[in-house]
Amino acid sequence: MADLVDTPSTMLGTLSDPAGGSPATRAKAFLSLPPVRRMLPWFAGVSAAGLSAVVWMAMSPAPQRMLYSQLSDGERAEVIASLEKAAIAYQIDSGTGAVTVGEDDLYKARMAAASDGAIATPETGMQMLDKLPMGASRGLEGQRLKAARERELELTIMEIDGVESVRVHLAEPEKSVFVRDNIAPTASVMAKLKSGRQLSDSQVRAIVNLVSGSIPGLSIDAVRVVDQHGRLLSEAGGVDGDRLELQQRMEEKLRQQITQLLTPMLGDGNFSSEIQVDLDMDQVTSARESYDKEGVVRQETQSASNSANAAPAQGVPGVTANTPPPATVAQPGAPAGTPPAAAAPVPQNTESTSAKTYELGREVAVSNQTPGKIKRLSVAVALSAEIMAKAKPAEIEQIKQLINAAVGADTARGDQVAVAVRAFKPAVVAEPAPFWETPWFATILRNGVALLSVLLVLLLGVRPLIKAFKREPAKADDDAKAKKKKRKKGEAAEDDDSEDGDEASEDPVETPPVTAQEVAAAIQPAQDPETGVVDAEALARQVSLAQRLVVEKPDNALVALKQMLKEPEEEGAA
Repeated sequence: MADLVDTPSTMLGTLSDPAGGSPATRAKAFLSLPPVRRMLPWFAGVSAAGLSAVVWMAMSPAPQRMLYSQLSDGERAEVIASLEKAAIAYQIDSGTGAVTVGEDDLYKARMAAASDGAIATPETGMQMLDKLPMGASRGLEGQRLKAARERELELTIMEIDGVESVRVHLAEPEKSVFVRDNIAPTASVMAKLKSGRQLSDSQVRAIVNLVSGSIPGLSIDAVRVVDQHGRLLSEAGGVDGDRLELQQRMEEKLRQQITQLLTPMLGDGNFSSEIQVDLDMDQVTSARESYDKEGVVRQETQSASNSANAAPAQGVPGVTANTPPPATVAQPGAPAGTPPAAAAPVPQNTESTSAKTYELGREVAVSNQTPGKIKRLSVAVALSAEIMAKAKPAEIEQIKQLINAAVGADTARGDQVAVAVRAFKPAVVAEPAPFWETPWFATILRNGVALLSVLLVLLLGVRPLIKAFKREPAKADDDAKAKKKKRKKGEAAEDDDSEDGDEASEDPVETPPVTAQEVAAAIQPAQDPETGVVDAEALARQVSLAQRLVVEKPDNALVALKQMLKEPEEEGAA
Protein backbone atom coordinates (compact mmCIF):
# COMPACT_ATOMS: atom_id res chain seq x y z
CA MET A 1 0.00 0.00 0.00
CA ALA A 2 2.92 2.29 0.67
CA ASP A 3 3.97 1.87 -2.95
CA LEU A 4 0.54 2.74 -4.33
CA VAL A 5 -0.37 5.66 -2.00
CA ASP A 6 2.55 8.06 -1.46
CA THR A 7 1.37 10.51 1.28
CA PRO A 8 3.91 12.86 3.07
CA SER A 9 4.14 12.39 6.79
CA THR A 10 4.40 16.15 7.57
CA MET A 11 3.13 19.41 6.12
CA LEU A 12 6.64 20.41 5.08
CA GLY A 13 6.88 17.14 3.18
CA THR A 14 4.32 18.54 0.74
CA LEU A 15 6.87 21.15 -0.34
CA SER A 16 9.86 18.79 -0.39
CA ASP A 17 8.15 15.76 -2.00
CA PRO A 18 9.29 15.52 -5.66
CA ALA A 19 6.21 13.47 -6.51
CA GLY A 20 4.02 16.47 -5.82
CA GLY A 21 4.79 18.03 -9.19
CA SER A 22 6.27 21.37 -10.02
CA PRO A 23 7.25 23.81 -7.25
CA ALA A 24 4.19 25.95 -8.00
CA THR A 25 1.93 22.91 -7.65
CA ARG A 26 3.59 21.88 -4.39
CA ALA A 27 3.28 25.43 -3.02
CA LYS A 28 -0.40 25.49 -4.00
CA ALA A 29 -0.95 22.13 -2.30
CA PHE A 30 0.86 23.36 0.82
CA LEU A 31 -1.30 26.47 1.01
CA SER A 32 -4.45 24.36 0.63
CA LEU A 33 -3.73 22.41 3.82
CA PRO A 34 -6.27 23.21 6.61
CA PRO A 35 -3.68 24.23 9.25
CA VAL A 36 -1.97 26.53 6.76
CA ARG A 37 -5.31 28.02 5.73
CA ARG A 38 -6.19 28.68 9.38
CA MET A 39 -2.89 30.42 10.03
CA LEU A 40 -2.86 32.33 6.77
CA PRO A 41 -4.98 35.34 7.98
CA TRP A 42 -2.81 35.78 11.07
CA PHE A 43 0.33 35.49 9.02
CA ALA A 44 -1.04 38.04 6.56
CA GLY A 45 -1.93 40.45 9.38
CA VAL A 46 1.48 40.16 11.02
CA SER A 47 3.19 40.54 7.65
CA ALA A 48 1.11 43.63 6.87
CA ALA A 49 1.95 45.17 10.25
CA GLY A 50 5.66 44.43 9.79
CA LEU A 51 5.61 45.80 6.28
CA SER A 52 3.86 48.94 7.48
CA ALA A 53 6.47 49.38 10.22
CA VAL A 54 9.31 48.93 7.72
CA VAL A 55 7.73 51.42 5.31
CA TRP A 56 7.16 53.92 8.11
CA MET A 57 10.73 53.59 9.35
CA ALA A 58 12.01 54.05 5.80
CA MET A 59 9.82 57.04 4.97
CA SER A 60 9.63 58.78 8.36
CA PRO A 61 12.24 61.46 9.08
CA ALA A 62 15.14 60.60 11.33
CA PRO A 63 15.02 61.73 14.99
CA GLN A 64 15.97 65.38 15.30
CA ARG A 65 19.00 66.46 17.35
CA MET A 66 19.83 69.94 18.54
CA LEU A 67 22.53 71.55 16.43
CA TYR A 68 22.62 75.12 17.83
CA SER A 69 20.13 76.63 20.28
CA GLN A 70 21.35 80.14 21.12
CA LEU A 71 22.37 82.01 17.97
CA SER A 72 21.85 85.51 16.72
CA ASP A 73 19.97 86.07 13.49
CA GLY A 74 23.18 86.62 11.56
CA GLU A 75 24.86 83.50 12.89
CA ARG A 76 21.71 81.47 12.30
CA ALA A 77 21.60 82.64 8.67
CA GLU A 78 25.24 81.63 8.15
CA VAL A 79 24.62 78.18 9.65
CA ILE A 80 21.57 77.61 7.44
CA ALA A 81 23.55 78.66 4.36
CA SER A 82 26.24 76.13 5.27
CA LEU A 83 23.66 73.36 5.74
CA GLU A 84 21.97 74.12 2.43
CA LYS A 85 25.34 74.12 0.72
CA ALA A 86 26.07 70.67 2.17
CA ALA A 87 22.54 69.43 1.25
CA ILE A 88 21.65 68.63 4.86
CA ALA A 89 17.99 68.77 5.89
CA TYR A 90 17.29 71.00 8.89
CA GLN A 91 14.41 72.39 10.92
CA ILE A 92 14.02 75.70 12.78
CA ASP A 93 11.89 75.93 15.91
CA SER A 94 9.57 78.90 15.49
CA GLY A 95 9.40 79.44 19.26
CA THR A 96 13.05 79.33 20.29
CA GLY A 97 14.86 79.65 16.97
CA ALA A 98 16.87 76.49 17.63
CA VAL A 99 18.31 74.69 14.59
CA THR A 100 17.87 70.90 14.55
CA VAL A 101 19.07 68.26 12.08
CA GLY A 102 18.63 64.53 11.71
CA GLU A 103 20.45 62.29 14.15
CA ASP A 104 22.50 60.76 11.34
CA ASP A 105 23.57 64.19 10.04
CA LEU A 106 24.47 65.80 13.38
CA TYR A 107 28.27 65.60 13.21
CA LYS A 108 28.26 66.12 9.46
CA ALA A 109 26.33 69.37 9.98
CA ARG A 110 28.73 70.52 12.70
CA MET A 111 31.74 69.89 10.47
CA ALA A 112 30.04 71.72 7.59
CA ALA A 113 29.31 74.76 9.78
CA ALA A 114 32.84 74.74 11.19
CA SER A 115 34.50 74.41 7.76
CA ASP A 116 32.59 77.43 6.40
CA GLY A 117 33.28 79.51 9.51
CA ALA A 118 29.58 80.00 10.20
CA ILE A 119 30.11 79.80 13.96
CA ALA A 120 33.28 81.71 14.66
CA THR A 121 34.72 81.61 18.16
CA PRO A 122 34.77 85.13 19.66
CA GLU A 123 38.22 86.64 19.65
CA THR A 124 39.61 87.10 23.12
CA GLY A 125 41.71 89.96 24.40
CA MET A 126 44.89 87.91 24.43
CA GLN A 127 44.37 86.99 20.78
CA MET A 128 44.00 90.67 19.94
CA LEU A 129 47.29 91.41 21.70
CA ASP A 130 49.01 88.54 19.89
CA LYS A 131 48.14 90.18 16.57
CA LEU A 132 49.97 93.37 17.53
CA PRO A 133 52.57 94.01 14.78
CA MET A 134 56.24 94.39 15.51
CA GLY A 135 57.47 97.95 15.91
CA ALA A 136 54.04 99.33 16.82
CA SER A 137 53.99 102.80 18.31
CA ARG A 138 53.17 103.51 21.93
CA GLY A 139 49.82 105.01 20.98
CA LEU A 140 48.85 101.90 18.99
CA GLU A 141 49.85 99.68 21.88
CA GLY A 142 47.68 101.69 24.26
CA GLN A 143 44.66 101.54 21.96
CA ARG A 144 45.09 97.82 21.43
CA LEU A 145 45.41 97.23 25.17
CA LYS A 146 42.24 99.21 25.83
CA ALA A 147 40.42 97.25 23.10
CA ALA A 148 41.59 93.98 24.69
CA ARG A 149 40.21 95.07 28.06
CA GLU A 150 36.91 96.00 26.48
CA ARG A 151 36.73 92.65 24.69
CA GLU A 152 37.39 90.68 27.87
CA LEU A 153 34.67 92.62 29.68
CA GLU A 154 32.24 91.98 26.81
CA LEU A 155 32.87 88.23 26.91
CA THR A 156 32.38 88.19 30.68
CA ILE A 157 29.14 90.22 30.65
CA MET A 158 27.70 88.06 27.85
CA GLU A 159 27.71 85.10 30.25
CA ILE A 160 24.96 86.78 32.30
CA ASP A 161 21.54 85.27 31.71
CA GLY A 162 19.38 87.36 29.39
CA VAL A 163 22.22 89.21 27.63
CA GLU A 164 22.51 88.47 23.91
CA SER A 165 25.36 90.83 23.02
CA VAL A 166 27.18 93.69 24.68
CA ARG A 167 29.54 96.57 23.87
CA VAL A 168 31.89 98.16 26.41
CA HIS A 169 33.57 101.56 25.98
CA LEU A 170 36.34 102.73 28.31
CA ALA A 171 37.50 106.34 28.59
CA GLU A 172 40.90 106.43 30.24
CA PRO A 173 42.88 109.70 30.19
CA GLU A 174 46.61 109.57 29.61
CA LYS A 175 48.69 109.81 32.73
CA SER A 176 51.42 112.44 32.82
CA VAL A 177 53.80 113.71 35.47
CA PHE A 178 53.29 117.26 34.18
CA VAL A 179 49.59 117.28 35.01
CA ARG A 180 48.65 118.08 38.59
CA ASP A 181 45.04 116.84 38.60
CA ASN A 182 44.37 113.65 36.65
CA ILE A 183 40.87 113.01 35.29
CA ALA A 184 39.21 109.84 36.61
CA PRO A 185 38.35 107.13 34.05
CA THR A 186 34.74 106.43 33.01
CA ALA A 187 32.98 103.51 31.30
CA SER A 188 29.75 102.85 29.43
CA VAL A 189 28.08 99.52 28.70
CA MET A 190 25.49 98.91 25.99
CA ALA A 191 23.67 95.57 26.51
CA LYS A 192 21.40 93.99 23.92
CA LEU A 193 18.94 91.76 25.72
CA LYS A 194 17.19 88.69 24.41
CA SER A 195 13.63 88.91 23.21
CA GLY A 196 11.24 89.37 26.11
CA ARG A 197 14.00 89.58 28.73
CA GLN A 198 15.09 92.42 30.98
CA LEU A 199 17.85 92.87 33.53
CA SER A 200 16.97 92.99 37.20
CA ASP A 201 18.40 95.62 39.54
CA SER A 202 20.79 93.09 41.04
CA GLN A 203 22.12 92.16 37.57
CA VAL A 204 22.65 95.83 36.69
CA ARG A 205 24.52 96.39 39.94
CA ALA A 206 26.60 93.31 39.22
CA ILE A 207 27.59 94.67 35.79
CA VAL A 208 28.47 98.05 37.27
CA ASN A 209 30.61 96.53 40.02
CA LEU A 210 32.24 94.13 37.54
CA VAL A 211 33.34 96.95 35.23
CA SER A 212 34.45 99.26 38.05
CA GLY A 213 36.46 96.48 39.67
CA SER A 214 38.26 95.63 36.40
CA ILE A 215 39.64 99.11 35.74
CA PRO A 216 41.99 100.74 38.30
CA GLY A 217 40.66 104.04 39.63
CA LEU A 218 37.18 103.58 38.12
CA SER A 219 34.40 104.35 40.59
CA ILE A 220 30.95 102.81 40.57
CA ASP A 221 29.30 106.18 39.92
CA ALA A 222 31.31 106.57 36.69
CA VAL A 223 29.78 103.48 35.01
CA ARG A 224 26.65 103.77 32.87
CA VAL A 225 24.60 100.83 31.61
CA VAL A 226 22.16 101.24 28.68
CA ASP A 227 19.97 98.67 26.91
CA GLN A 228 19.11 98.42 23.19
CA HIS A 229 16.03 100.61 23.69
CA GLY A 230 18.11 103.53 25.01
CA ARG A 231 17.00 103.20 28.62
CA LEU A 232 19.50 104.05 31.33
CA LEU A 233 19.61 101.07 33.65
CA SER A 234 22.38 102.06 36.04
CA GLU A 235 20.38 104.99 37.48
CA ALA A 236 16.87 103.75 36.98
CA GLY A 237 15.70 104.72 40.46
CA GLY A 238 18.41 106.86 42.04
CA VAL A 239 17.67 108.29 45.48
CA ASP A 240 13.91 108.09 44.94
CA GLY A 241 14.16 104.46 43.96
CA ASP A 242 16.18 103.63 47.06
CA ARG A 243 13.69 105.51 49.23
CA LEU A 244 10.73 103.64 47.77
CA GLU A 245 12.45 100.29 48.09
CA LEU A 246 13.43 100.95 51.70
CA GLN A 247 9.93 102.23 52.47
CA GLN A 248 8.30 99.13 50.98
CA ARG A 249 10.54 96.79 52.95
CA MET A 250 9.86 98.62 56.21
CA GLU A 251 6.09 98.73 55.64
CA GLU A 252 6.04 95.04 54.80
CA LYS A 253 8.01 94.22 57.95
CA LEU A 254 5.60 96.17 60.15
CA ARG A 255 2.60 94.62 58.40
CA GLN A 256 3.93 91.14 59.11
CA GLN A 257 4.38 92.04 62.77
CA ILE A 258 0.75 93.16 63.01
CA THR A 259 -0.41 89.98 61.22
CA GLN A 260 1.56 87.75 63.59
CA LEU A 261 0.09 89.64 66.54
CA LEU A 262 -3.60 89.63 65.55
CA THR A 263 -3.94 86.29 63.75
CA PRO A 264 -3.92 84.12 66.91
CA MET A 265 -6.48 86.41 68.58
CA LEU A 266 -8.92 87.20 65.73
CA GLY A 267 -8.18 84.59 63.10
CA ASP A 268 -7.05 84.95 59.53
CA GLY A 269 -9.24 87.17 57.36
CA ASN A 270 -10.89 88.99 60.28
CA PHE A 271 -8.72 92.09 60.10
CA SER A 272 -6.86 94.24 57.61
CA SER A 273 -3.99 96.68 58.09
CA GLU A 274 -2.32 99.44 56.14
CA ILE A 275 0.91 101.19 57.09
CA GLN A 276 2.42 104.42 55.80
CA VAL A 277 6.03 105.19 56.68
CA ASP A 278 7.58 108.60 56.01
CA LEU A 279 11.37 108.32 55.83
CA ASP A 280 14.08 110.94 56.13
CA MET A 281 16.58 110.28 53.36
CA ASP A 282 18.96 113.10 54.30
CA GLN A 283 22.50 112.11 55.14
CA VAL A 284 23.98 114.42 57.80
CA THR A 285 27.47 114.36 59.30
CA SER A 286 28.16 116.69 62.32
CA ALA A 287 31.24 117.31 64.52
CA ARG A 288 31.29 119.06 67.96
CA GLU A 289 34.19 120.09 70.23
CA SER A 290 33.63 121.33 73.84
CA TYR A 291 35.79 122.33 76.86
CA ASP A 292 35.17 122.18 80.62
CA LYS A 293 34.43 125.63 82.10
CA GLU A 294 35.99 124.95 85.54
CA GLY A 295 39.53 123.83 85.13
CA VAL A 296 41.79 122.23 87.76
CA VAL A 297 45.13 123.93 88.69
CA ARG A 298 47.81 121.54 87.59
CA GLN A 299 50.91 123.84 88.25
CA GLU A 300 51.50 127.28 89.89
CA THR A 301 54.81 129.33 89.74
CA GLN A 302 55.66 132.66 91.53
CA SER A 303 58.94 134.69 91.39
CA ALA A 304 60.03 138.16 92.82
CA SER A 305 63.31 140.27 92.44
CA ASN A 306 64.55 143.64 94.14
CA SER A 307 67.70 145.70 93.16
CA ALA A 308 69.24 149.16 94.36
CA ASN A 309 71.03 151.47 91.86
CA ALA A 310 73.12 154.79 92.19
CA ALA A 311 71.41 158.15 91.69
CA PRO A 312 71.39 158.88 88.09
CA ALA A 313 72.42 162.19 86.68
CA GLN A 314 69.66 164.71 86.39
CA GLY A 315 69.04 167.48 84.03
CA VAL A 316 69.90 167.88 80.52
CA PRO A 317 73.55 167.71 79.83
CA GLY A 318 74.99 171.09 78.69
CA VAL A 319 71.86 173.13 79.39
CA THR A 320 73.32 175.11 82.44
CA ALA A 321 76.33 176.33 80.55
CA ASN A 322 74.15 177.81 77.93
CA THR A 323 71.76 179.57 80.40
CA PRO A 324 72.78 182.87 82.11
CA PRO A 325 72.60 182.90 85.93
CA PRO A 326 69.69 184.70 87.59
CA ALA A 327 70.09 188.33 88.86
CA THR A 328 71.43 188.85 92.43
CA VAL A 329 69.07 190.44 94.91
CA ALA A 330 70.40 192.13 98.15
CA GLN A 331 68.91 190.86 101.32
CA PRO A 332 68.89 192.85 104.55
CA GLY A 333 70.50 191.53 107.60
CA ALA A 334 73.55 189.60 108.26
CA PRO A 335 74.21 186.95 105.78
CA ALA A 336 73.60 183.43 106.95
CA GLY A 337 75.46 180.41 105.98
CA THR A 338 74.41 178.14 103.20
CA PRO A 339 72.21 175.27 104.50
CA PRO A 340 73.35 171.76 103.73
CA ALA A 341 71.53 169.94 100.97
CA ALA A 342 69.23 167.01 101.91
CA ALA A 343 70.36 163.55 100.96
CA ALA A 344 68.59 162.19 97.91
CA PRO A 345 66.86 158.78 98.29
CA VAL A 346 68.49 155.76 96.71
CA PRO A 347 66.36 154.34 93.79
CA GLN A 348 65.08 150.75 94.13
CA ASN A 349 64.08 148.25 91.20
CA THR A 350 61.46 145.60 92.19
CA GLU A 351 60.14 142.75 89.82
CA SER A 352 57.46 140.09 90.74
CA THR A 353 56.24 137.15 88.46
CA SER A 354 53.40 134.63 89.09
CA ALA A 355 52.22 131.72 86.66
CA LYS A 356 49.36 129.13 87.02
CA THR A 357 48.67 126.18 84.68
CA TYR A 358 45.10 124.73 84.57
CA GLU A 359 43.99 121.25 83.23
CA LEU A 360 40.91 121.73 80.96
CA GLY A 361 38.55 118.88 79.72
CA ARG A 362 38.19 118.69 75.88
CA GLU A 363 35.45 116.65 74.13
CA VAL A 364 35.21 115.96 70.36
CA ALA A 365 32.02 114.26 69.02
CA VAL A 366 31.32 113.27 65.38
CA SER A 367 27.85 111.98 64.47
CA ASN A 368 26.76 110.56 61.11
CA GLN A 369 23.02 110.26 60.37
CA THR A 370 22.34 107.72 57.60
CA PRO A 371 19.27 107.86 55.35
CA GLY A 372 16.21 105.88 56.35
CA LYS A 373 15.24 107.42 59.65
CA ILE A 374 11.50 107.31 60.33
CA LYS A 375 10.00 110.78 60.41
CA ARG A 376 6.40 109.73 60.88
CA LEU A 377 4.44 106.49 61.13
CA SER A 378 0.75 106.00 60.38
CA VAL A 379 -1.03 102.70 61.05
CA ALA A 380 -4.67 101.89 60.24
CA VAL A 381 -6.25 98.61 61.35
CA ALA A 382 -9.81 97.52 60.59
CA LEU A 383 -11.41 94.76 62.67
CA SER A 384 -14.31 92.58 61.62
CA ALA A 385 -17.60 93.58 63.25
CA GLU A 386 -18.71 89.96 63.37
CA ILE A 387 -15.72 88.93 65.46
CA MET A 388 -15.81 92.06 67.66
CA ALA A 389 -19.59 92.02 68.18
CA LYS A 390 -19.31 91.15 71.88
CA ALA A 391 -16.07 93.07 72.49
CA LYS A 392 -16.03 95.96 74.92
CA PRO A 393 -14.39 99.35 74.21
CA ALA A 394 -11.71 98.50 76.73
CA GLU A 395 -10.76 95.42 74.75
CA ILE A 396 -10.53 97.45 71.55
CA GLU A 397 -8.31 99.92 73.38
CA GLN A 398 -6.08 97.07 74.52
CA ILE A 399 -5.75 95.87 70.92
CA LYS A 400 -4.78 99.42 69.94
CA GLN A 401 -2.09 99.52 72.63
CA LEU A 402 -0.75 96.18 71.45
CA ILE A 403 -0.51 97.52 67.89
CA ASN A 404 1.28 100.63 69.22
CA ALA A 405 3.83 98.46 70.96
CA ALA A 406 4.23 96.12 67.96
CA VAL A 407 5.05 98.86 65.44
CA GLY A 408 6.97 101.06 67.90
CA ALA A 409 4.75 104.15 67.54
CA ASP A 410 6.02 107.35 69.19
CA THR A 411 3.46 110.06 69.98
CA ALA A 412 6.20 112.65 70.42
CA ARG A 413 7.23 112.04 66.82
CA GLY A 414 3.66 112.47 65.61
CA ASP A 415 2.87 108.78 64.91
CA GLN A 416 -0.77 107.79 64.56
CA VAL A 417 -2.47 104.44 65.16
CA ALA A 418 -6.17 104.11 64.29
CA VAL A 419 -8.30 101.02 65.03
CA ALA A 420 -11.87 100.76 63.74
CA VAL A 421 -14.53 98.04 63.78
CA ARG A 422 -16.32 97.60 60.46
CA ALA A 423 -18.36 94.94 58.70
CA PHE A 424 -16.33 92.86 56.26
CA LYS A 425 -17.79 91.77 52.95
CA PRO A 426 -16.99 88.17 52.10
CA ALA A 427 -14.33 87.81 49.49
CA VAL A 428 -15.64 86.75 46.12
CA VAL A 429 -14.10 83.38 45.41
CA ALA A 430 -13.97 82.44 41.77
CA GLU A 431 -15.97 79.32 41.13
CA PRO A 432 -13.90 76.45 39.79
CA ALA A 433 -14.31 75.82 36.12
CA PRO A 434 -16.44 72.84 35.10
CA PHE A 435 -14.50 69.66 34.71
CA TRP A 436 -15.18 69.56 30.96
CA GLU A 437 -13.30 72.87 30.58
CA THR A 438 -10.16 71.71 32.35
CA PRO A 439 -7.12 70.70 30.29
CA TRP A 440 -6.91 67.19 31.72
CA PHE A 441 -10.47 66.39 30.61
CA ALA A 442 -9.68 67.32 27.01
CA THR A 443 -6.62 65.08 27.07
CA ILE A 444 -8.54 62.13 28.52
CA LEU A 445 -11.39 62.66 26.07
CA ARG A 446 -9.03 62.74 23.11
CA ASN A 447 -7.26 59.56 24.22
CA GLY A 448 -10.57 57.85 24.98
CA VAL A 449 -11.99 58.67 21.55
CA ALA A 450 -8.84 57.34 19.91
CA LEU A 451 -9.02 54.10 21.93
CA LEU A 452 -12.73 53.68 21.15
CA SER A 453 -12.06 54.20 17.46
CA VAL A 454 -9.38 51.49 17.51
CA LEU A 455 -11.73 49.07 19.30
CA LEU A 456 -14.55 49.75 16.82
CA VAL A 457 -12.22 49.13 13.90
CA LEU A 458 -11.06 45.86 15.46
CA LEU A 459 -14.59 44.67 16.28
CA LEU A 460 -16.45 45.86 13.19
CA GLY A 461 -13.72 45.54 10.58
CA VAL A 462 -10.86 43.24 11.48
CA ARG A 463 -12.84 40.59 13.35
CA PRO A 464 -15.42 39.94 10.54
CA LEU A 465 -12.58 39.90 8.02
CA ILE A 466 -10.73 37.24 9.99
CA LYS A 467 -13.89 35.16 10.32
CA ALA A 468 -14.48 35.39 6.57
CA PHE A 469 -10.93 34.25 5.88
CA LYS A 470 -11.45 31.32 8.23
CA ARG A 471 -14.74 30.22 6.61
CA GLU A 472 -13.58 30.51 3.00
CA PRO A 473 -10.52 28.22 3.36
CA ALA A 474 -12.66 25.58 5.14
CA LYS A 475 -15.24 25.59 2.36
CA ALA A 476 -12.57 25.48 -0.36
CA ASP A 477 -10.86 22.65 1.50
CA ASP A 478 -14.07 20.62 1.57
CA ASP A 479 -14.58 21.12 -2.18
CA ALA A 480 -11.01 20.13 -2.95
CA LYS A 481 -11.26 17.01 -0.83
CA ALA A 482 -14.49 15.98 -2.53
CA LYS A 483 -12.93 16.41 -5.97
CA LYS A 484 -9.85 14.47 -4.95
CA LYS A 485 -12.00 11.63 -3.59
CA LYS A 486 -13.95 11.47 -6.83
CA ARG A 487 -10.77 11.29 -8.91
CA LYS A 488 -9.23 8.51 -6.83
CA LYS A 489 -12.40 6.43 -6.84
CA GLY A 490 -12.63 6.67 -10.62
CA GLU A 491 -9.09 5.36 -11.03
CA ALA A 492 -9.22 2.43 -8.55
CA ALA A 493 -12.80 1.04 -8.71
CA GLU A 494 -15.14 -0.28 -11.35
CA ASP A 495 -17.75 1.83 -13.13
CA ASP A 496 -20.44 1.04 -10.57
CA ASP A 497 -18.19 1.86 -7.71
CA SER A 498 -17.13 5.01 -9.54
CA GLU A 499 -20.74 6.13 -9.89
CA ASP A 500 -21.34 5.48 -6.21
CA GLY A 501 -18.19 7.49 -5.42
CA ASP A 502 -19.44 10.35 -7.59
CA GLU A 503 -22.76 10.43 -5.77
CA ALA A 504 -20.96 10.38 -2.43
CA SER A 505 -18.64 13.19 -3.55
CA GLU A 506 -21.52 15.28 -4.80
CA ASP A 507 -23.45 14.81 -1.60
CA PRO A 508 -20.87 14.32 1.17
CA VAL A 509 -23.33 15.14 3.85
CA GLU A 510 -25.41 11.98 3.16
CA THR A 511 -22.36 9.68 3.48
CA PRO A 512 -22.69 7.57 6.64
CA PRO A 513 -20.08 8.24 9.31
CA VAL A 514 -17.02 6.05 9.57
CA THR A 515 -17.42 3.23 12.07
CA ALA A 516 -14.84 1.28 14.03
CA GLN A 517 -15.65 -1.90 12.13
CA GLU A 518 -14.86 -0.23 8.81
CA VAL A 519 -11.58 1.08 10.16
CA ALA A 520 -10.66 -2.38 11.49
CA ALA A 521 -11.53 -3.99 8.12
CA ALA A 522 -9.59 -1.36 6.21
CA ILE A 523 -6.51 -1.90 8.28
CA GLN A 524 -6.24 -5.48 6.92
CA PRO A 525 -3.63 -5.58 4.14
CA ALA A 526 -4.97 -5.56 0.56
CA GLN A 527 -1.91 -7.43 -0.72
CA ASP A 528 -1.38 -11.14 0.01
CA PRO A 529 2.04 -11.42 1.68
CA GLU A 530 2.66 -14.90 0.24
CA THR A 531 1.51 -14.56 -3.37
CA GLY A 532 1.84 -10.75 -3.68
CA VAL A 533 -1.63 -10.48 -5.32
CA VAL A 534 -3.45 -7.19 -4.60
CA ASP A 535 -7.13 -7.35 -3.75
CA ALA A 536 -8.75 -4.57 -5.79
CA GLU A 537 -11.89 -4.39 -3.66
CA ALA A 538 -9.93 -4.13 -0.39
CA LEU A 539 -7.76 -1.41 -1.94
CA ALA A 540 -10.83 0.50 -3.10
CA ARG A 541 -12.35 0.25 0.36
CA GLN A 542 -9.18 1.55 1.97
CA VAL A 543 -8.98 4.50 -0.44
CA SER A 544 -12.66 5.33 0.10
CA LEU A 545 -12.24 5.09 3.86
CA ALA A 546 -9.20 7.38 3.73
CA GLN A 547 -11.12 9.98 1.77
CA ARG A 548 -14.04 9.83 4.20
CA LEU A 549 -11.68 10.18 7.15
CA VAL A 550 -10.11 13.27 5.60
CA VAL A 551 -13.54 14.83 5.07
CA GLU A 552 -15.14 13.86 8.38
CA LYS A 553 -12.19 13.76 10.76
CA PRO A 554 -9.31 15.79 9.32
CA ASP A 555 -7.49 15.91 12.67
CA ASN A 556 -7.36 12.11 13.02
CA ALA A 557 -6.99 11.32 9.30
CA LEU A 558 -3.22 11.69 9.30
CA VAL A 559 -2.82 9.26 12.20
CA ALA A 560 -5.12 6.69 10.56
CA LEU A 561 -3.30 6.95 7.24
CA LYS A 562 0.06 6.43 8.96
CA GLN A 563 -1.31 3.30 10.65
CA MET A 564 -2.75 1.99 7.38
CA LEU A 565 0.56 2.55 5.58
CA LYS A 566 2.74 1.00 8.26
CA GLU A 567 0.64 -2.15 8.84
CA PRO A 568 1.93 -4.16 5.86
CA GLU A 569 5.55 -3.35 6.75
CA GLU A 570 5.08 -4.53 10.32
CA GLU A 571 3.37 -7.81 9.22
CA GLY A 572 6.04 -8.47 6.60
CA ALA A 573 8.73 -7.93 9.19
CA ALA A 574 6.99 -10.30 11.54
